[in-house]
Amino acid sequence: MNARKIREDLGRIRTCIQRRDYPRAVFLLTTALHDLGGLQAPTDLRGDFRTAIADICADPAYKKEYSQPVAYQPGKERELLAFFNKFYKQVMGQEDEEDYEATLQRKLNLDRCISDGKAFLAERKVHEADECFTEAFKYYKNEFAAYGMIARALMEAGEYVRALGHVKKGLTEKPDDAELRRIAEECLRLRAQANR
Repeated sequence: MNARKIREDLGRIRTCIQRRDYPRAVFLLTTALHDLGGLQAPTDLRGDFRTAIADICADPAYKKEYSQPVAYQPGKERELLAFFNKFYKQVMGQEDEEDYEATLQRKLNLDRCISDGKAFLAERKVHEADECFTEAFKYYKNEFAAYGMIARALMEAGEYVRALGHVKKGLTEKPDDAELRRIAEECLRLRAQANR
């Protein structure tokens, strides 16, 4: 922990706010909190943290997002860091963006669950496959093709009712999808043939 650097960053916050550079002020605060390394701030820096946080919370940009101001309390530095990191992303318009590594890991998990589900279907273990497909949607964000992939795999395994369930969920999200409508029609046709 470099106390001098932290004090300099905290001291620049008021200047940034006066210059209407609010994102920079929030960035400086998050940097100062991060530089603490998860430790409690030394006594001589606590007043600087209180002043900096009060300056940020008094700005109209903060009040637009949050009605309640945040106060500095010794020992709560990690919570403040998490809060102001989130707030910084909101200020910068990045609150919904994932970083590359998180996106990659999420998509790999989604693919793994779908592949495992297909493998279970090949072994005629429908219940286990359904659990894998349900787990896949824990990693779902905007990969709409997953609905069609799962529905087609279930349809090819002869699980028409389960396939129609996934088609219905997909059509709820995107009602005009032609591929899901084709899968639904094919599913209904195959289901009617199987019941004869």
